[in-house]
Amino acid sequence: MDFRSIIDSTAFYAGLPFHSLECYYTTNLILDELNRISFFRTRIETLLNNNRLLIHNPLSIYYSKVETNAKNIETIKQLSSADISVIALALDFKVQGIDNCLISDDYGVQNLAKIMNLKFNSLLYSGIKYSGIWVRICPYCRTSFDYKIKICSNCGSSLKKKLKRISKDMLKNID
Repeated sequence: MDFRSIIDSTAFYAGLPFHSLECYYTTNLILDELNRISFFRTRIETLLNNNRLLIHNPLSIYYSKVETNAKNIETIKQLSSADISVIALALDFKVQGIDNCLISDDYGVQNLAKIMNLKFNSLLYSGIKYSGIWVRICPYCRTSFDYKIKICSNCGSSLKKKLKRISKDMLKNID
């Protein structure tokens, strides 16, 4: 059975593809993000030339599904287009029946992957313990607000960002 390891920028920062002989998958958007850093350019070229790094871009339908889910849990502002692309690639492979795992130390990527029931692993950190939706909470009157609201309508205080755990019933409603 075919298994694919999908990596984002954090896996490169941790040195994963440079210290392993395994083949990894990523997207052009991740490469664009990394090519801005001269340290990575020749190393990535070597991985590409030795077929240890394969570029595969997800179909636009999967990119759109990931974007929609990110908007539903208010993480769209925290995720880059490159982040969305690797999550979409994991979804694309999953729909094709290809077993895969997204490797990332980005908590936003892990949160959305978990909500979308995609396999993921972290490298340097323990990873997320639970998934959730970002909300705003008033630190004084403890009222919850939509993520877009910045000021408490009850007392006028600045709201704090908090990750609200998602129940299993809520997870069933996520596309």
